[in-house]
Amino acid sequence: MKYLKKRKKEIIISLMIVGIMAIICLIFYKPMMAIFKNPQALRLQLQSFGILGYVVLAMIMAFQVIFVFLPGEIIEIMAGFIYGPIGGLIVCMLGSAIGSILIYLFVKKLGTPFIDRLIGLEKIKQIHFLNDPQKRNILLFIVFFIPGTPKDILTYFIPLTDMKLSAFLFITTIARIPSIITSTIGGHAIGVENYVFSIIVFVITGIISLGGILFYKKINQNKAIEYHL
Repeated sequence: MKYLKKRKKEIIISLMIVGIMAIICLIFYKPMMAIFKNPQALRLQLQSFGILGYVVLAMIMAFQVIFVFLPGEIIEIMAGFIYGPIGGLIVCMLGSAIGSILIYLFVKKLGTPFIDRLIGLEKIKQIHFLNDPQKRNILLFIVFFIPGTPKDILTYFIPLTDMKLSAFLFITTIARIPSIITSTIGGHAIGVENYVFSIIVFVITGIISLGGILFYKKINQNKAIEYHL
């Protein structure tokens, strides 16, 4: 009972998150199943929503950026499937910008205790290059530029530094373009039933993502060595 009382807030937040995820799954279950049954019909139907469709998808992308445990690639592929590579890219970048701004404002307002409860400060200690103002921005741009790196989790840690909102927004949106465009190109290929090309795109993206993960680990290891010295 004592443990439950201490963890009351965390338990409530966890239950809320599970509830939200359940509602999302219920809402999108039928449309997702419809994609496999008749993808072209659903694609045309969603396109018929006009500007409203763009807004809704951008809000879904913003929601994904805020709730980092949700896979953003699925939304990016869906955006490419519905609106094409460029249209899907614009929608995803807009959603990413909205989500990033909200995170920045929340973290600046609530500070370190908020991040400690939400994610845990142990993880930020592992991201050593955030402590180096001279190299931080360029390294963050590279990390966000390469597919496969933990971009969304970093959006919660960056506001704890002295980085301004303008630089933060530039890095968390513009630098995401290669990562997003590969997904929207693949999604568009599925939409036009060019499945071979979509597989090639996703395989190449997977290989690049693996390189991105290795790069991310390497820059943290290098910094860790410097701090120990």
